[in-house]
Amino acid sequence: MQKKLLALAVAGALAPAAAMAQSSVEIYGRANLGIQSWEAKGATAGEAADFDRRLRVYDGSSRVGFRVNESLGGGLRAFVVIETGVNIDSGTNQGQSNTAANTSSGFWASRDSYVGIGGGWGDIRFGRQSIFWSNGVIAQTGANYLDTAVDGLINNPSIVAIPVTRQSSVVSYNSPTVGGFNASISFSPHTQEGAAAGADADGQVLGLTGRYTSGALRAQFDWASAEGNSSATGVQTENTGWKVGLGWAYAPGSQISGIFGNYENESVGGVTGDDRERQFWLVNWEHMIGQWQILVQYYNADEAEVAGGDLPDSDVTGLTLGAKYFLSKRTGVYVAYHNVDNGDAAFADLNGGGMSSAPGGTLSAASAGADVKIFAVGVMHNF
Repeated sequence: MQKKLLALAVAGALAPAAAMAQSSVEIYGRANLGIQSWEAKGATAGEAADFDRRLRVYDGSSRVGFRVNESLGGGLRAFVVIETGVNIDSGTNQGQSNTAANTSSGFWASRDSYVGIGGGWGDIRFGRQSIFWSNGVIAQTGANYLDTAVDGLINNPSIVAIPVTRQSSVVSYNSPTVGGFNASISFSPHTQEGAAAGADADGQVLGLTGRYTSGALRAQFDWASAEGNSSATGVQTENTGWKVGLGWAYAPGSQISGIFGNYENESVGGVTGDDRERQFWLVNWEHMIGQWQILVQYYNADEAEVAGGDLPDSDVTGLTLGAKYFLSKRTGVYVAYHNVDNGDAAFADLNGGGMSSAPGGTLSAASAGADVKIFAVGVMHNF
């Protein structure tokens, strides 16, 4: 009898809240597949370090996501996002036989996935989040329109590491949009989580992003710092970076934009004095002509500075040329050409674009100087 009364009392207490709360669940995703030719030739070490042309049917960052929103009343809301990369071409989480083109697949919630509470004051999110590497609406060619693009070199510059990409174990605050501006502040103690007994646990990742939209003008600023746990000798590695992007959206599906940034690495590999730095810039053009979209990108990275001096022939340039035909608002077919021109000491490759036998599927220092050429024909459907 007491248990029944207790159950009725709890149900009665929750009834007003249950009646007040309204929730929705959205399932969304993307399928982006095609056939791709890849080669990397002209290595400084000679033909033995080159990669002859090879073909693959690839998956270019297909994904499935679940988005849950619930109104809690009083201006509060709760939300959950779970997004997972999938390799539709192979039916596994491993991708192609020699490397995975879809670098965000491999495990559940592999892409941005989090839970949070929000209101008029903004929101707080806990989970896996993109702290630094997303360019938002500034450059969408590689992220949303083609198989890949040379804006991927921003995240894979070779020699000098970027501070952080998509990161697990993140807490972030995201401000409301006021006058077209909003900002995100992120923190992750991931290096501390893995510290052994007796070891220092002072590593952390910090990130700051500011976004502004007013009419056709778009702007974004990103800064991030990733510190490792200090070694027994007190050496602490730190990778920092910043980038600023400006865009002018002169028509639907059309914009011209640019991104400029800088990366710095301190005590690379735990070695005091092994500091590195590199600057880069990118120009992006997206233009609609009827149902066609023309896509052009050009990337340039200066010679890397290593241990206080420029590393000769470590510069990198990249070019993407693409054309996409929209069969509907959701479905398009495209053809694309990408070229990465590495200096004799550089080995930059496109994330998810390489098909080498090196770890991660991208070029390694052994193939420095090899120039990457990619040709792709594919279809993309968003749902």
